[in-house]
Amino acid sequence: MHSLSHFFLLFTASPELPQKLFGLFPFYFASFSDFLAMATTGISYAFFVWLSFGLTYLLLVGLIVWSYYQHKQFKQQLAARLAREQRVKQYQEQQT
Repeated sequence: MHSLSHFFLLFTASPELPQKLFGLFPFYFASFSDFLAMATTGISYAFFVWLSFGLTYLLLVGLIVWSYYQHKQFKQQLAARLAREQRVKQYQEQQT
């Protein structure tokens, strides 16, 4: 059984962290490779973090593409409807 102090040490960043990234932003990883691996304490969450980022961006791109397609389809349907109404109007004028 792990003691509370061991648990605290396991999930606490090292004392030299946070470092300043570019002198401006706090950076809680010892190196850039640790950032990519998402591991400061030996536990890596990189798979879940990068998977969630990837899925989010994939869904956003999909939403943009789908919205563009729907907008294009709507404009085509509207143009077809207006053309049909114009043809019906011309036909009715010819009949009278």
